[in-house]
Amino acid sequence: MLDVHAPHQRMEGFKDFLLHLFTITVGLLIALSLEGCVEWRQHHRLANEAEAALTHEIAQNQKTLSFFRQQIKDQQKQLDEDVAALSKMRADPNAKNQSLSFGLAMHTFDNVAWKTAQTTGAFAYMPYKDANTYADIYGGQEILVQAEQQVIEEVIRSAAVPSAQPADWKPTPAQIDELTDRVGMLRMRLNLLSSFVDAQDKNYRDYEREHGSD
Repeated sequence: MLDVHAPHQRMEGFKDFLLHLFTITVGLLIALSLEGCVEWRQHHRLANEAEAALTHEIAQNQKTLSFFRQQIKDQQKQLDEDVAALSKMRADPNAKNQSLSFGLAMHTFDNVAWKTAQTTGAFAYMPYKDANTYADIYGGQEILVQAEQQVIEEVIRSAAVPSAQPADWKPTPAQIDELTDRVGMLRMRLNLLSSFVDAQDKNYRDYEREHGSD
C-alpha cells in the first residue's frame, strides 16, 4: 500500500507547491518501481520453479514410451498367433490345441506439475513459445492415452466372444470371421497407437534438445 502525506510545513507560494508535487511524484515512482521489482522476482521464481518441475516430469514420462512400444510389439505378435490359430480353425474345425489371447496393460503419464503450473498461473509468466511447447507435450500425452483406451476397448470386445464360451468350444465359421475382423480392427488401433507414440517421442526429443543444457 502506498501512503501520501500532507506537507509538514506551510507552503509559501507556487514554487513550494511545485517542489512538493515533484517530491511526491518521485517518491511514488520509486515506490512503484520497487513494488514492481518485487512482483517481477516473485513471478520469475514461480515460472522457474514450474519449468524445473515440468522438465523433471517430462523426463519421467519419456521413459513411459518404452512400455508403450513393448506392449504394442507384444500385442502385434499375439495377434499374428491369433490369426494363425483362426486360420487353422477355419481349415479344420476339429483341430486341437488352438487358443486365442487378447490383452493390453494400461499406461498413464504423470501430470501433477502440469496441473500445478496451471493452478498457480505460472504459464502467464513464461514466454509464449515455452508455454505452447508444454501445451503440445501434455496435449500429445492425452491423445496417446485416449488412443490406448480405444485399443483396450477393442481388446475387451474381441475377448468377449471366446471368454463367454465353454472350455470345449469350437467356433463356427461365422464366429471365426467375426474374430478375424476384430483382430484386423485391433491391428489398425495398434498401428494408430504406434503413430501417436512416435509423434510423442518426437515432442520429447525436441524438448530435450532445446532444454538439454538447463
